[in-house]
Amino acid sequence: MGIISDQLYELIMEHCQGEDYSNPKNALCAQVLDRYEISHPHILYKKCVYASSGPNDGSTERKILKEEVGVLKHPPPRPSMGCQTYGNYLSYFWANNNLTRKALGIKKGSKDEWVRCHERDLPYSLDIKSTIKYHHNMTLKGYRALVYSGDHDSVIPFLGTQSWVRSLNFPIVDEWRAWHLDGQSAGFTITYRNNLTFATVKNGGHTAPEFEPERCLAMFARWVSHESL
Repeated sequence: MGIISDQLYELIMEHCQGEDYSNPKNALCAQVLDRYEISHPHILYKKCVYASSGPNDGSTERKILKEEVGVLKHPPPRPSMGCQTYGNYLSYFWANNNLTRKALGIKKGSKDEWVRCHERDLPYSLDIKSTIKYHHNMTLKGYRALVYSGDHDSVIPFLGTQSWVRSLNFPIVDEWRAWHLDGQSAGFTITYRNNLTFATVKNGGHTAPEFEPERCLAMFARWVSHESL
């Protein structure tokens, strides 16, 4: 995407060999990575705090929120209103609103407060490092699959998704081409044997439907109706 210069790329390759880019131990690697400042869920958006449960910035919420929700145990950090994640932040208060809980039929005292994502405390004991063999087995059994990525996502870049799709070694049925919506390019797609379709969503971020709902709906509607993208 031309986000970093060739020189910075070469420095990263030189100093970060074998390093975990999210938590580098090598001081030189950490130093060059500090120059790589983007919003990872969408490379064109401003870099914002992740609005999920965790340490709060200590800000006082509006009085009406406290009256309707009560004291929250895991209030998330508050992003600025110009951030894409601000809606996620508000969803925390909506989901824990007494009226919302009543409308959903949640009996008082039966459930603790809702949190959007408790990343640091997920109750699992098994971690599957790769799901490629499962995708391979399912598609060989004839199940149709649509794999898609937003092309502006750097959390899980589309090049990585494309790489594991290609690793399945299925023959190509329909070559790489653009797909369109309202006469405009909406992304690119390629179709493989065994009913496997891979597509990118133009301007899509990490959660592509959140950033490009119209394009994602058109993509899914065509696929689920057995139409060509």
